[in-house]
Amino acid sequence: ISEQQSNRMHRSLLAIYILSSCINPSHSFILSPGPLPTSSLRLPSIYSPSVSTTSTTTTCLNAKSGTKKKKPKSNTICLNRKARFSYEILDTFEAGIALKGTEVKSIRDGKMNLQDAFVKVSKNGRSASLMNCHIGKHTMSGPYFQHEERRPRGLLLHKSEARKLLQKTEASGMTIVPLKAYFNDDNRVKIEIALARGKNVRDKRADIKEREAKRETSRIIKNFRI
Repeated sequence: ISEQQSNRMHRSLLAIYILSSCINPSHSFILSPGPLPTSSLRLPSIYSPSVSTTSTTTTCLNAKSGTKKKKPKSNTICLNRKARFSYEILDTFEAGIALKGTEVKSIRDGKMNLQDAFVKVSKNGRSASLMNCHIGKHTMSGPYFQHEERRPRGLLLHKSEARKLLQKTEASGMTIVPLKAYFNDDNRVKIEIALARGKNVRDKRADIKEREAKRETSRIIKNFRI
């Protein structure tokens, strides 16, 4: 064997032993400086041809190609699903809301519920309030700084919008319901309110029938194979 082939074999055996030392660091070897024949390298017994290994452990690392797609972050805090089922939505408005510090912290923890909430406009048509909206107490705040869970909370609307809502509710017998709460681009809490008219039983049944028809159509299209 030439000196170049001996050095190459020496390096390959050295790499094999270094890998084996990662598995069992108790093995030791003796190397003399410079190119040596293969007999000077003492390999561990697990690589000796005279010893048969009964069980070997192999580890396969399969790396996935590409980057994982992230879901778009939703700014919605909570929805009032019952409002669209029980009312016919005629017009929508965006309103700010006056909150305390503990209320904002509780909202970020997901402790807000619009299920039984409604909007009440003042008699002079200058302001509006969100009534019966439940915001749970903040767990990390003391009792002195806590808020009332269902207190009236002022909505930030323009006077023209408040007067329009007052006229509609007094003349046409409509109501104002909150649809959802969300964070806007400036990270402020906003409430989407709607001018709505109550549905009768016939309208609700028609909505249920239409929703089931759409669901059945989408299921047929999804399962269709050419």
